[in-house]
Amino acid sequence: MRKLTTAIALTTAAVALAAGTAGTAAAAPATPLPAQHLALHSWTLLNEHGPGPNPGERLTAQVSARTVDGHSRGHVVVQHVFEKSGTTRAEFDVDCLTVDGNGAITVTGPISQVVITPLVGEPYLFEEGRHPEAGLTFYPTDEQGERRVGFNRTDPQMHSEVVKCGAVPAGFWVIGGGTFLRR
Repeated sequence: MRKLTTAIALTTAAVALAAGTAGTAAAAPATPLPAQHLALHSWTLLNEHGPGPNPGERLTAQVSARTVDGHSRGHVVVQHVFEKSGTTRAEFDVDCLTVDGNGAITVTGPISQVVITPLVGEPYLFEEGRHPEAGLTFYPTDEQGERRVGFNRTDPQMHSEVVKCGAVPAGFWVIGGGTFLRR
């Protein structure tokens, strides 16, 4: 149970590693390009430990978002499956979709729910009634040919804050899937 609680705290707090581990990439300056029409569709398999496979865990991010005439909407699901303890699924509704001058794509929005499903037991809502801002940023391929992603949520206890339309520092590696942006 302690491992599940730790996993929940790490995942729903956007994995403290994403914000504080040495060697994580810094966020690009928050200079979103004016966007009247954007559409983002993404399904990515992520790893918080490095660019290779991640045995015993499966972390995915799924995004369907669009901006029409400057108004953003859509839905994001970040799911972390632990083979020995259960699943944490965080969902948020998109309130902003931007692309900065370097090509980093950011979606932000309030968390609608976090569902914890223990390996044995019934699913339950974590922090029911709380709707902190969450963000997901997809960075362009870096010099090493790696794709990186940042994910976080506002949590005063973890000293993390996500600002609407603000980029999130990279803390994960993309090890599968793809991200497609249409302008």
